[in-house]
Amino acid sequence: MSIFESLGVPLLTVAVTLGGGWLVTTRVTDHWDRIKKNRDMDLTAAGEFQRLYGEFVAVWKTWNALTSGHTPVTSPEHPGWACLERATAAEGAIEALLAKLAAERVLTREEVDVLGGVRQAFKAVRRAIQQGEPLDWWSSEIQPYAAFKSLASAVSVLLGTAPRSRRRPTAAVAARTFREITHNRHEVQWIEAADGISLGARSS
Repeated sequence: MSIFESLGVPLLTVAVTLGGGWLVTTRVTDHWDRIKKNRDMDLTAAGEFQRLYGEFVAVWKTWNALTSGHTPVTSPEHPGWACLERATAAEGAIEALLAKLAAERVLTREEVDVLGGVRQAFKAVRRAIQQGEPLDWWSSEIQPYAAFKSLASAVSVLLGTAPRSRRRPTAAVAARTFREITHNRHEVQWIEAADGISLGARSS
């Protein structure tokens, strides 16, 4: 038996073992890289949402300080025009964030209601500006304000929590989910969505 023949089988075994180990290691590394990438994207989205919440509060406080005359904002010359621009920009950014969530996560009915509710809550300051009235959330116990805080907290938790499934929605499912999030029914039900969060917390 030649040296090649005597060493061939062991060498082949070693090569196969090393090759298999490399494939397994590569797949595991790719898997964890995807998890890390998704986690980084979630944290970025959470940071963006928290920034927008802060922007909402800043616009609200600024607008209320300007509304002694109670005049609707109808032109760029109005001192509250910048507030209106910032409020609409925040709404647009929230809309984009919700579209992203609908495309990346399989959402439950309750999560859809929470996201639809927070979208409606973000409209409050713009509507107050357009009416020329202060946003009268003067107490933490005012129902819309309490609801907004509950919804914002729930969205922050959702964004900071890894999805229950790595499965991504199809384009059709994502489109249907986004339509549900932006449905007009949330205009009258968004406070109820926040109440549902409170009830769930008490029963858990």
